[in-house]
Amino acid sequence: MVERIPSPGVSAPLPARPVAPIERTADPRTEAFERALSTMLGSKVPVSVLSRLGDGSFMVRVADMQVRMALPPGTQPGAELSMKVLAASPQPTFQLGDATLHGTPVPLSAQSASLAAAVAAATSPLTQAGGQHETADLSPAARLLAQVLQGANAAPGAASVTGTTPLVPQGAPDPAQLASQLKQAIAKSGLFYESHVAEWAEGKRPLSDLLGEPQAQKAPGTPPTDPALARMINMQLAGQEQGQINWQGQLAPGQAFEWKVTREGEQGSRGQGEPGQEPGWQSGLRLRFARLGEVKASITLRGKHVQIDLQAAPEVLAPLREGAPRLQDALAAAGSELAALRIHGTDTP
Repeated sequence: MVERIPSPGVSAPLPARPVAPIERTADPRTEAFERALSTMLGSKVPVSVLSRLGDGSFMVRVADMQVRMALPPGTQPGAELSMKVLAASPQPTFQLGDATLHGTPVPLSAQSASLAAAVAAATSPLTQAGGQHETADLSPAARLLAQVLQGANAAPGAASVTGTTPLVPQGAPDPAQLASQLKQAIAKSGLFYESHVAEWAEGKRPLSDLLGEPQAQKAPGTPPTDPALARMINMQLAGQEQGQINWQGQLAPGQAFEWKVTREGEQGSRGQGEPGQEPGWQSGLRLRFARLGEVKASITLRGKHVQIDLQAAPEVLAPLREGAPRLQDALAAAGSELAALRIHGTDTP
């Protein structure tokens, strides 16, 4: 069972709430899509053909998810098909007539998906009186947008910003230095590039800050349809839509590190907050240590109150619990109060 640490002074002035479990940074829309398909096995589902991609495959919509799929020759954008669901994972599989088709989910944000669908609808042939077909004339900006979205579709990547260098090059990390490195990892991820450009134009940010971001490191003349830039645009839209940022990289050389930061709404993320309660932040970490093995941490910060949930292998729980008073003292020295601390094993339900 989940235990509270019986060390002196550790209390829970805030109501203890279940902290969201740490999961790998897979896109939640892809996971929801697989769960939805798993309830439809053997059933027929409507499939909308949105657009044809440059490699001859198609972008379709199935159960509110954009899916890239190879369709029979002669299929046209705008067509409505009916397919039987054969499998949900490890790859969505469908049957159309005698053909077995495999789909690759494209985790576009809802805003990107809406834009892609609008562009696909505008570029589909329109049937006029007399059976004649015409295509809408899109502006240059709309055509560029369509190319950017197609680039994001054609090169779907992780839903996380990926760090290229370790946060701590060597040795034990200094807490203040590590905090600064984490801040820089997000600030220079490229997710906020446009707002940083605006601050630079107003004289509020030096040019050197911009030059460290991915967009500024691209060769001059790189088009916005570049797959890496298109994927960044999709992640920017997803970050605004979900209020969440995923980052993965290395804490130290060879030490993998995953980090998820979520801003709670006025009523709390996923409804966990109380009416009138100050919105907070939820942070999820996954780390692997030489002596402790893999440790997962869920941290909720509301004002100066911190709630922490640690999960590790059963054999290393004792040293973690022994360190609870030092953790409480360190937080107090930083001006935060440890409202609740739970340490439990990976085998805990």
